[in-house]
Amino acid sequence: MVVKTHRNGRDRTGLLIGAANVRRFFRKGTQSIDLRLDDLQIQCTLSSGFWDDLPEIHDPRLSEWLEFKVGRGRPGREPMLLSMVPSGADTFVIRSKPKQKDEAFGADISLPTKVPPESLLSLGPVSVLASRSVA
Repeated sequence: MVVKTHRNGRDRTGLLIGAANVRRFFRKGTQSIDLRLDDLQIQCTLSSGFWDDLPEIHDPRLSEWLEFKVGRGRPGREPMLLSMVPSGADTFVIRSKPKQKDEAFGADISLPTKVPPESLLSLGPVSVLASRSVA
């Protein structure tokens, strides 16, 4: 499933799961889930609002990891898309969502092309045509 980062006030970053993802991937009434963040595994408590109208996960350790791992190099505080993959009962693996390659339809055709320097181009002999004057 695709989730995105969400700022809770000024100092905490969490995950916005979305109501459809909650219904599809979470067992109703689950009070906590395990998140695998690279080599780290943490248990996050789900708020009571998670099941109603606030499908978000906030935890200080998750916030630190998000800021360190995926927050760097992010322009401003724009939400970032992440992949959240089920990995057992109430366990999920969080990964950065890989950038998708351009698709044929709607692809940006104005991307710069890499041209090798002239010194790397193999130039064969060039024939020179002699011009004849017609009398």
